Order: sequence, then structure tokens, then C-alpha cells
Amino acid sequence: MIDSVAEDPMTTRRSPGFVLGYGAAQAGTFICFIPLLTLLLPEKAEQIGGADKALLLGQAAMLGGLTAAGANLLFGALSDGTKSRLGRRRPWILVGFAAAALALALIGLARDPFQLAIGVVAFQLAVNALYAPLMALVPDMVPDNQKGLVCAWTGVALPIANLFTALVVSRLSGSATAQFAVVIAAAAVLVLPFALTLREPCVLHRVPEPFRLSFVALKNHTFRLAFSARLLLESAVAINTLYLFFFLQAQPARSAPEGWSVAQVFGALLIASTLAAAASGFVGGILSDRLRRRRAFVFAGGAGMAVALALFVSWPTWPGPLIAQLLFGVGHGLHATAVAAMTAQILPDPQKSGRDLGVMNMAVALPQGLAPACAVALLSVGFSLSSVFAAASGAAVLASAILMLMRRVP
Repeated sequence: MIDSVAEDPMTTRRSPGFVLGYGAAQAGTFICFIPLLTLLLPEKAEQIGGADKALLLGQAAMLGGLTAAGANLLFGALSDGTKSRLGRRRPWILVGFAAAALALALIGLARDPFQLAIGVVAFQLAVNALYAPLMALVPDMVPDNQKGLVCAWTGVALPIANLFTALVVSRLSGSATAQFAVVIAAAAVLVLPFALTLREPCVLHRVPEPFRLSFVALKNHTFRLAFSARLLLESAVAINTLYLFFFLQAQPARSAPEGWSVAQVFGALLIASTLAAAASGFVGGILSDRLRRRRAFVFAGGAGMAVALALFVSWPTWPGPLIAQLLFGVGHGLHATAVAAMTAQILPDPQKSGRDLGVMNMAVALPQGLAPACAVALLSVGFSLSSVFAAASGAAVLASAILMLMRRVP
């Protein structure tokens, strides 16, 4: 098999097979970690930590998030400088997936807080070795007039992972082994076909420069504003992802229809927000291509999430949580798709897209540690989970304000 081809990646339109295959690989990557963050890790924290489950979850998520931030930057930069017959991104995608599968097994076997922490750190290293080079393929290989389309299919990845969590993983709650096994199997089916058949353009295969981590992208004003806004918005997302289950547990009689268990309500909310995010993200991505307006969709998504998180606080009785989570899904779908396309267009150095995306992806990874740390701080001094959701809403509002400061952004 020829693994690289001579072409100009910025003028060559990608085939439907590439677009769908890339979307499937993204879905498989999200299936690696979304069930873990939303359900498996909270369940594991409850099993190990008992009454201290919220604290243990926050500590594990904080440690994992900080690891992810450094790992994404590291593996993005390493893939920039990789020169091989397989390409510069593909070797890392394949190795990262194999390591992520092993790390998921380690988390499933954890029996105490230390083992859980080791498993989470190993997983974050591995999944970012997969995710960082996979993300870099968009600026590497997708022309600007197709970025919205590709990111529209990519935006379906998170809703698919949420749906998979609600319809498959949650229904295997009696067996942790089965839950982790089905996550690994589903991710393999979606990631490996694309990774094994990917052909990167050989125009990218140059003599690699010496490996060096760098945050030089943050010197660019537009990039810096986009980074700040995304850091705040992803903090809001992290709170919803990590603490929705516990938020429902805190007031089961008020936040659920009569006769429903907390697990049933949680599953229903995930399904509702998944469908909403899939629809809004897909439509938003395509429209952002046609209208050539990315920032407006990013702003609308952030504003929607801010309102949704405020609704959790102001309307905690049913059907308030359902309406709030539906709106959150719509906002998150719009934001995730449009911000991915916008980021791919504003990278300061096209030849260092892995490195610079690694810097931007720190704005996604850091909140996995910082947001739980803030939540733990609030909870430890007596604030309720409602206060945590209110703070997340405020972060989303501030992020939307920062987006308005950006200039010369499509």
C-alpha cells in the first residue's frame, strides 16, 4: 500500500469516504473517553470512595485533565516532526488507540484511589496520543471551503458517544467488565478502518525540525482570544459532563418524573441533548461553510450553554432539567462544530498545526482538571452543586463576551 500521495492538500477536495471515515474515527475517539467521564468514572469513584465519591471524582478528573493538557501539546508537536512511510500522524493514531484500550482496562481493574489515579493518567496520555494527531489532519488535509463540512461530521462524534453511553454502556451497569469491554470494541470498529487506510499527502513529509515544545501561538492576538474563550466554555462543558449525574442525585424527587430513577432520568437527558447537539452541530457546520461565518455560530453556541446552565439553577424541578439539557445540547453542538472549523483557519503556522492545535487543545484539556478543582473548592466550603452550575454559566457568559472582541475572524 502507498501511504502518502503527492498533492496540494489545500486545494484538493476530500472524498465522501474520507469525510465519513474521519467522522467515524472521531466518534470512536470520543467513545473512548465520554462514557468514562460521564458514567464509568463516577461509578468507579462511588465504588471506591463511597460517601467521598464527589471529592474522589474531582481529584481524579483534575489529575487527568492536567495530564491531558500536557499530553495533547506533546503528541501534537511530536507528530509534526515525525517522518515515516506511514505518514506523520498515522503512527501516533494507531499507537495511541492501542495504549488507550490498555489504559481503559487498567481503570476498570482499579481497586483503590491510587490505582484509579494511575489508570486515569495513563489513559489521558494514551488518548491524547490518538486525538492530537487526528485533529491535526483537518488543517493538514482539508481545504477551507470543506472545513465546516468535515467538522459537521466531526461534531456528530460527541452526540454519538453520549448516545452510546446512554443506550449501551448505562444498560450494562451490572457489569463493569462488560461496560469497559464494549467501549473498547466500539472504539476499535470506528477508529481502526480509517487509521489503517489513511494516506497523508507526501508534501508534508519534510526533514523534521528538532523537537521543541512551544507556546508561540499565544503571541498571536486572535489565537489568544480564541484560546481564552474556549478555556471558559470548555470549563462549563466539563461541569455539565462531570456533575450532571450527581446534580440529579442531590434532589431526585424534584428533578425526575414520578416513578423514574435517577439513572433513567440521566439516560433520558443524555439522549435528548445528544439528538439536539447532533442536529444543531451538523446544520451549523454546513451553514458556516456556506455563509463563511464561523464566529457567529461559536458565539450562539456559547450563549445557549450559558442560558442552559442557568436554567438548571433557576428551574430544578421537572421538566426544567430536560429543557435545560436540551438547550445545552443545541448550544454545545453549534459551538463544537463551528469552533473546530474556526480554529483550523486561524492557526498561525500551517507547518506546525499539530503543535499549535496542541496549545489550543489545552483549552479543552485544562478544564477537565481546573473545573473540578473549582467545583471541589466550592463544595468544600459549603456551596451546593447548584452554585457550581451557576459558576459554570458565568464562565460561558464571559467566554461569549471575549468572542465579541475578536476581529478579522470568519
